[in-house]
Amino acid sequence: MTGALMPDDVVAAAAAAEAALRPVASRDWSVRAGPLDWDVEQTVTHMIGATAKYTLYLASRCEHFIGLSVTRWPDATNEEVIDSVVPVATGLAAVAAATPPGVRAYHVTGPSTAAGYVGRACVELLVHTDDALSGLGVAFAPPADLCQRVLAQQFPSAARSGSAWHGLLAANRRPIR
Repeated sequence: MTGALMPDDVVAAAAAAEAALRPVASRDWSVRAGPLDWDVEQTVTHMIGATAKYTLYLASRCEHFIGLSVTRWPDATNEEVIDSVVPVATGLAAVAAATPPGVRAYHVTGPSTAAGYVGRACVELLVHTDDALSGLGVAFAPPADLCQRVLAQQFPSAARSGSAWHGLLAANRRPIR
């Protein structure tokens, strides 16, 4: 499927992230997450927290910064954190689907639409899953059609040669591995 991103695409991105992270749940998440200064735990927590915060901004239609941080529950296992990826994305998808097209909510880069938040969350989930897995020496290959739609919406001027996944990584200044 090609074309515009839809709310369910964020659930698809989350499902790809969850499937890729599940086999590494028992690994040491204190190692550096690929090219980031964060470790795997911080990176996975960040991508889930960012998606949750996007949901909050969009649902509330808030036009200013909300001084709240979404963090990992102190006693949560890695498995429980992984179990949080799809439900959080499903919440964003539901809110995005119910949000009229003209609605804008706060984002640090400027007001965002529901479609913008869906795209941002897809980038967070896909690219940060790769960051985390890179730190653990594991390859990640999300669905090509999803990557194509994310790349087209979020990075319309990005080069379109080679795989969409590699283009999405390059657009986010990540190494192709």
